[in-house]
Amino acid sequence: MTTDSHRNVSEVQALFNPAFGAYLLASAVNTATKKAERPLPWPSAFLILPLVLPADTRDSLPGKSTVTLTAWAHEHPRLQAAFAERAATLTNYTRTSLRTAMRHQAIDVTPGGLVCPRTPKPASAAPGEEVADCARAAALVGRWLAVTDPTRAFTTLGVRP
Repeated sequence: MTTDSHRNVSEVQALFNPAFGAYLLASAVNTATKKAERPLPWPSAFLILPLVLPADTRDSLPGKSTVTLTAWAHEHPRLQAAFAERAATLTNYTRTSLRTAMRHQAIDVTPGGLVCPRTPKPASAAPGEEVADCARAAALVGRWLAVTDPTRAFTTLGVRP
């Protein structure tokens, strides 16, 4: 393996580290609950990482939340078509990340859904711009999920809950 291969492997390992997934979930839940002033329905958590982690999807997300989830999905039919498979592939990783977040009290489960008991620290670009990009994307997805009924979000993205 070359040095570039090792770098790519470690980047993939970092992206799929349950602690990193927990951080992204907490960032999205925190943003969603602040915007909606209510807990995020727990099924919505399974939409966050498939929108944030794949680089092609993350790079296509708008810079501002004025574009709705529905409008984004209609503007990106190729990504929408691939989303159901990505969501299914990332289900176990999302579960592991949720357990990690709950174990470290970054996310709490309430009767109404998920809440973030403390604000996650902002991601710095120091370890890599990709970490900060993922955190920004998670916040955007959190804002989308705050204003989108979970059933509609799943349907828009072609996923059956």
